[in-house]
Amino acid sequence: MENSITNNSVKKELLLCTIAVALVLLNIGAHLLCTKMFVDLPLTEITLALIPITMLALCIFGFKMAAREQ
Repeated sequence: MENSITNNSVKKELLLCTIAVALVLLNIGAHLLCTKMFVDLPLTEITLALIPITMLALCIFGFKMAAREQ
């Protein structure tokens, strides 16, 4: 029984770490898309607008999962 609880806890921690890495990559990607090289592309504005919304959704998901753990 204890092993399954520990295993489940590790899986949730790995998922939370994955969410954190995804947030970092989204942040880096947003900064790269803001460079002068990509500003003239047609989907850049839409993509840059969706990045904060995606980051916010991932944060909310991570907080809810962490709250369920306690």
